[in-house]
Amino acid sequence: MRPYQNADRFKAAVKQLARLDAATAQALEAVRPSTRLVIGDGGGLNVDLGGGQTLYPDSAEAAAMRQVEDYVAAPFRIFLPPGDVLEDCIALNALTRSLRAGMAEFPRAPAQAPFGGFLVVFGVGLGYHIKALVERLPFKTLIVVEPHDELIAHSFHAMDWQGLFRTLARTGRQIHFVRGAGLYEQVIRIMRGADYPLVDGSYSYFHYATPELTAVGQRLLAPGAAGESSLGLGMAAGWVEDQLLMLRNNAANFARPGFHLQTARLRSARSIPAIVVGAGPSLDAAIEAIRAVQDRAVIITSSSALKVLLSNGIRPHIHCELENGAGLGVVAEELDARFGLSDMVLYASPTVDPRISPRFRQTVYFHRSDLSSTHFYANGAEITGLAEPTSGNTAVYCALSLGFREVYLFGLDFGARDPDYHHSRHSVYFTYQDESELATYTPYDFDKILPGNFGGQVRSGWVLDWGRESVVNAIRAVGQARVWNCSDGVLIAGAAPLDPDSVEIAAAAEPPHVVVDQALSELTLCRDDMSEPERFAAMVAELHGFLDGVVAEIEGLRLEGNSPQAAMVGLCERIMGRLQSLESGQRAIHATVLGHLEKALAAAYHYASTVEPSHADEAFAVLRRVLGDGVQALHPMIQASLGAPPS
Repeated sequence: MRPYQNADRFKAAVKQLARLDAATAQALEAVRPSTRLVIGDGGGLNVDLGGGQTLYPDSAEAAAMRQVEDYVAAPFRIFLPPGDVLEDCIALNALTRSLRAGMAEFPRAPAQAPFGGFLVVFGVGLGYHIKALVERLPFKTLIVVEPHDELIAHSFHAMDWQGLFRTLARTGRQIHFVRGAGLYEQVIRIMRGADYPLVDGSYSYFHYATPELTAVGQRLLAPGAAGESSLGLGMAAGWVEDQLLMLRNNAANFARPGFHLQTARLRSARSIPAIVVGAGPSLDAAIEAIRAVQDRAVIITSSSALKVLLSNGIRPHIHCELENGAGLGVVAEELDARFGLSDMVLYASPTVDPRISPRFRQTVYFHRSDLSSTHFYANGAEITGLAEPTSGNTAVYCALSLGFREVYLFGLDFGARDPDYHHSRHSVYFTYQDESELATYTPYDFDKILPGNFGGQVRSGWVLDWGRESVVNAIRAVGQARVWNCSDGVLIAGAAPLDPDSVEIAAAAEPPHVVVDQALSELTLCRDDMSEPERFAAMVAELHGFLDGVVAEIEGLRLEGNSPQAAMVGLCERIMGRLQSLESGQRAIHATVLGHLEKALAAAYHYASTVEPSHADEAFAVLRRVLGDGVQALHPMIQASLGAPPS
């Protein structure tokens, strides 16, 4: 074997790539490989891995062509047929069920039509297989997953990537290199982009299996991949009912002057610690430990934990809420009537039920990420994703963002040693009036096993594990706080395990309520109505107009000599293009309808890809009618919820 380089080919490819992906182009120019690109004894190129091993058994090109031929004969495709999503997505579920019922009248084709929105290639090798797949497969977006930059660099010497980039551009296709950390998340982010409705039937190709590539492939292709994280392929990107409720609640809360708005994390430090309390099962054994230091720290509760502490005679100083459900307004009213909440501060998303805030002496609102209401009302304020997915995350973020530098976590288990004992026995889950309803109710899927904070193993699930990871990220993002985890739940990186009975806090130099008021004084006090009713009404009118445009696109859907699949691809591209145009302007509208439209289009695309072509005309009549009706049905929902900002 002898070394091989083609500097001119490499430079030309990097120059072309720089127009598409400057970061990857720069990384490839900086590569100092530990392996060698070589010419083998038979004259073909290969990669010398060292120790007498090569990447390919013989010529890279010959090996790649054999593999491609086998794959094309029986390609592995990612199928994502439409199904019901969350039960709260009433309008979306009604639409997809109507599609399913309407299309059941027509026979299915023997095989799904060949186009796939994505071609995901695991392993760049020397790139010959990629060129062959581009020539042989119908797709729109190419995703090349390769954690090792030096292999990409070798391939740029070996194969004409400049020509491949030009071919992709000429045929209206895109390419993305996925490299570095978070490979799975990067792949999902790309597939959840503008071409998400075309995911069903996409192609997945493994050139070789490394531990990193295998892990990504298993998560992407497993039947339960949709539940792996908030970014999974099967989940809806929000639903209309939820987004409309958040817009309505935010408008109502901002119409009530006198609240504080957190426009940025506080940089100043608080003088005493914070105790953050969740309603995990381990809270029950820690009540006395909290009671012993309740006057020496600011106590911050999350949603269900408020009732637990109040029932045990401990009064928090700050209470946190995240969710927008009307039931939480009822709970706040009941707790206020029973215990009184007027000496506490509420820290919440402005999307919470408007009945909650008046129960507290002061309210602080912060902006969550990627909500319709946030896009409308944030106006340059800091937006965070670190306060979700659970109210426990909100409480941790509250402590860190208000400047507490010493933080103790209680009852933030993010899991359970016994799934039947998933919350504190004093929480609503075990003290609700209808005991029979909740006796067998488990609010999470405990399908993961994670290391425990005090050893052993704890059962968790994807939402809870997302919450754990969010705490890790929040601690890392603030970077100035010492955090102790006194919860007998999952281990949280960055939070040192500490037995609750070992917590020692010095006498407070200042009373906790004074420390809280000092933090409030550094926030923006909103003395006026901030709901902006005129701009709000204009946004609602624009939302109706946008949907009218979508309906017009649907009503214009015709085959016009195309295959059913090709015609539906065109419709998806036109409507998703309309959605994309909102991202640079009216992002509140984009966030409101994104989940509904992309899942509806994905369902229609599936049926257009699987219907027997001889029934295409009749099937398209059904698709036009059901899709059009499904979008038209949003108008009365919007009018009922947002006809005018509530006062």
